[in-house]
Amino acid sequence: MNLRFLHHWCPQQLLNGLDRLPLPEVVVTGIVLGCGLGGAGFYYLEAPGWAVAWLALFAVLGWLGYTATPIFDEPNPTRPRPVRDGSLLMVDLPGGRFLMGSPDSDNMAHDNEKPQHEVAVSSFRIAITPVTVGLYRAIIPEFSAVKSETEARLPVTGVAWFDAVEFCNRLSKQAGYRPCYSRRFGRWYCDWRADGYRLPTEAEWEYACRAGTTTRYSFGDDPAGLDAYGWYDGNSNTVQPVATKRANPWGLYDMHGNVWEWCWDKYEAYSPSARSSQQSTSGWRVVRGGSFFNPPEFLRSASRVDFDPELWFWNVGFRCVRVPPQQVVRLSD
Repeated sequence: MNLRFLHHWCPQQLLNGLDRLPLPEVVVTGIVLGCGLGGAGFYYLEAPGWAVAWLALFAVLGWLGYTATPIFDEPNPTRPRPVRDGSLLMVDLPGGRFLMGSPDSDNMAHDNEKPQHEVAVSSFRIAITPVTVGLYRAIIPEFSAVKSETEARLPVTGVAWFDAVEFCNRLSKQAGYRPCYSRRFGRWYCDWRADGYRLPTEAEWEYACRAGTTTRYSFGDDPAGLDAYGWYDGNSNTVQPVATKRANPWGLYDMHGNVWEWCWDKYEAYSPSARSSQQSTSGWRVVRGGSFFNPPEFLRSASRVDFDPELWFWNVGFRCVRVPPQQVVRLSD
């Protein structure tokens, strides 16, 4: 939470500390400081005069707070602007090439993240948060109704990979898009030319998570920064509402932690050669991002794990992507 009206009044170190505190903690901190200053003033100074000064100070700060506009992320002119796409808020990401996986120099890396290799990704649109309980239960009526606003904002969990694929198809039909997925002879296939919602490929997921960075996390190499950007075993013991931590440089929330996210891809070893972002159609599936249950090493941009697609897990969810309209036209040419 950035308090712009204090930028010329307080040391930068103090502002940086306040920026990383949740709003309730900022309020409590203000009350404690105010009472502490007030008590000291009454004890050491002339009480009537100090009371007037103390009340005037609170009045000025209250007016500044009332007229200020709090924001939760620094302005970033390069960040894609969110667009409303049916029931989702999404951002359009340009295509590009990037180094996928971890370098040998990273002592936190696992063997399945190597070798680091170049991957080409086409432009795509991605949801800024994982699918929430509220949206999932609105599209899949077999589930019980949401009991509260807080529950509605939680990322949906307990969803198998097959359930996530079915959700994408139903959401596509509701929005008037052509579903991407079809099932033939017990296997799911993706129509890459369809304009419906789908799961990200593993390469698309890492590309979006990195947001142009080459560090362990989208905010740098130091795991100490995770408290500002993600939920993990160091600051949570349960799933948390989406978008309650800072976004990455491309405006995407919960890419580090909170819940693991299903990807389309079958899990397989990396190849050292460059490849596209479209992968195979069967086998155990990749999950990305780490969760509230995991230590920092599993929340790195390159971290990858495989889960059985037929099973559901209490710390695994997913987010949707789709091909932007202009890209569908280009692919159909």
